[in-house]
Amino acid sequence: MNRRRLRGGLTVLVLVLALVAGGCKPRQAPDSRLAAWIGSDIAPGFSEAGPQVPVSLPQDLGSHPDYRLEWWYLTANLQGPGGELFGLQWTLFRLGLRPGKNPGDATGWKQDELWLAHAALSRPGAHRFAAKAARGGTGQAGVSAQPFAAWIDDWQLVAGTDDSLALQVQADGFGYRLQLKPTQPAVLHGERGFNAKSAAGGGSMYFSYPALAIQGEVEQDGQRFAVTGQGWFDREWTSQLLQPDQQGWDWLALHLDDGRHLMLYRIRGRDPFYTATLVQADGRGQALKAAEFSLVPLEERDSHRGRVPVRWQVRVPAQGIDLEVRSWPGEYWNPGRLSYWEGPVDVSGSHGGEGYLEMTGYGD
Repeated sequence: MNRRRLRGGLTVLVLVLALVAGGCKPRQAPDSRLAAWIGSDIAPGFSEAGPQVPVSLPQDLGSHPDYRLEWWYLTANLQGPGGELFGLQWTLFRLGLRPGKNPGDATGWKQDELWLAHAALSRPGAHRFAAKAARGGTGQAGVSAQPFAAWIDDWQLVAGTDDSLALQVQADGFGYRLQLKPTQPAVLHGERGFNAKSAAGGGSMYFSYPALAIQGEVEQDGQRFAVTGQGWFDREWTSQLLQPDQQGWDWLALHLDDGRHLMLYRIRGRDPFYTATLVQADGRGQALKAAEFSLVPLEERDSHRGRVPVRWQVRVPAQGIDLEVRSWPGEYWNPGRLSYWEGPVDVSGSHGGEGYLEMTGYGD
């Protein structure tokens, strides 16, 4: 694939994303694979992620206008008082159209970035989704590091007076108001926070808060539920992501019943690429080499976008981990021209647990 076409295609895809989030449908849909979001090369002027880039907290909770793509990503497994099960996703994306070394101010239209947000509420056999879009520089959307706040319109994730976070989302037919408290420190993935995406190079800066204690309220069709549970918060930024031959990824974030947490994914392509991080119960993170774990699909399910793997085998032999990970019944596609699967999973085998499964690049 021509590299110039990859760079030009990014701008087209960003504009399409804006149209989709706003409810407009272009006449011709581009390739829907999320693998096409970012090319394997660096666009002129954007910074490049790498192991030489330091990760500094809390500063890196803020935005990075000199990078092309970044996101703040929350998934949660929640329970109601009557045993009701809920899965929750809230994500804020920033897509750079042109590089900028300074954060956008709160007034005026800036032409160098686009903000997108996705919100979803899942139950066994059911899935609700909503999206928002905004341009940078108007105050409509943004992220600040100290105190931390991430928002788009009235959807917001903001720091409280202690280490807690407050999430507020209201969409058509569903919403949530939650308090999130990290119970473990942030964990850097890969090499000092640089998470490679292929053997040929390229990747992202990536850290997570793998253990959030959550309580609050979920609303669905006017019915409100008091909920408690646990969540996972990802922070990632990059100017390149996938190679031209790579098609998409399968990502899992798991909470095990012995207090450990596990993130692992495979990037599908000519030479599949695997990465994982195991977080011990005391919060210590350990990057796993590809030979130290396995992630194997066991069962596929028919969906409106074709067949997708919904049952997985996860093994980390040296850690005594041998798991079966199974998606909830139903379909958990977040719709749009660039749709992707984001849904809860149950864990059984050597350990019980729960978590989330994300799959991109399936279907047309």
